[in-house]
Amino acid sequence: MVFESHSSNKHQSVRIGYIDLFRSFGIILMIMGHIGFGDAFDYFIHAFHMPMFFWISGYLFKYRTKEEISFGTFILKKFKTLLIPYVVFGAAHCLIDFCVKLVTHKPVEVQPMINLLWYNTQKLPICGALWFLTALFFTDVIFFLIDRYINNKSLKAAVVVFIATVGCLLSSVFSITLPLALGASFVGVGLYYIGHLFRKYGEQKVIHKLTNLSLPLTILLGIVTFVLIFVNDEVNMRKEEYGFIPLFWVNAVFCVVTGMNLSKYIYKIIQGTIINKWLADIGKNTIVYVCLNQVVILVCNNIIKMVDMPLIVSQLLVLAVSIAALWVASLIFTKTKLKAVIGKV
Repeated sequence: MVFESHSSNKHQSVRIGYIDLFRSFGIILMIMGHIGFGDAFDYFIHAFHMPMFFWISGYLFKYRTKEEISFGTFILKKFKTLLIPYVVFGAAHCLIDFCVKLVTHKPVEVQPMINLLWYNTQKLPICGALWFLTALFFTDVIFFLIDRYINNKSLKAAVVVFIATVGCLLSSVFSITLPLALGASFVGVGLYYIGHLFRKYGEQKVIHKLTNLSLPLTILLGIVTFVLIFVNDEVNMRKEEYGFIPLFWVNAVFCVVTGMNLSKYIYKIIQGTIINKWLADIGKNTIVYVCLNQVVILVCNNIIKMVDMPLIVSQLLVLAVSIAALWVASLIFTKTKLKAVIGKV
């Protein structure tokens, strides 16, 4: 979720408008999921909204030689952009949770704090979404090593398939949970690789057609995928639940292809408008939304629920206010010295 849009054959960063738009939709869906719009809604978005962020990261991955970037420099960059926010915001949420429980005379639990440093896919204080940062860190590092040191394309694909398969089977078959979302990151390597292939071979006939579908075909693919999602068992990457594994991969790819094409069409319509600028800001500053959305939702929800109103109205109001508050927070964290906390220096 935290990554840069860039051109694959230029050194400088170049924003890709429809990609920023695409991931802004993913962020909004994430926020809606944390607010709670019903079990069916969660069932639907869990099938693709986390896989799509691994896919986008792979889509934006740029190969660079040892002269351009060393492995140590790459690790340091990812440490700054992923692990520093994880530690800072994770510790902040632990402190908030600790203070709230002291004030409300509730027992202080040590386990959530331990989970922050170990099994972070469960019972994190306030912001469970932080698990994604460590998962993406390991995915970035693993794929970087594979891409740099395995030159044979067939062997590279085989290694990726092996790692992704192990990730899918660790919890469901072997009942093994690895620390710091490492199991989910193994699955993320497969999604990352698919995204990378889509970008690398984007001009080849099949991929070019898939990423430039007509609007009727895009809608048809979306309908088919919607049905397939509910045919599969529940999917949740954080919990390492994938249902029928082959169908998980089909649905993830179909959803990304559908979302990518829809984002292109929407981008053409809203390009240059204030709506596009607002959504692009969300897409550019996803790290702030990931790290702060749940505490903001918690505050907004507690305030808004004091007013008696229909559930759906209060949910939409919490959504609107939360997104507005997070937009302000993103300005603060990107325009002040606090940008160091999110790796923007």
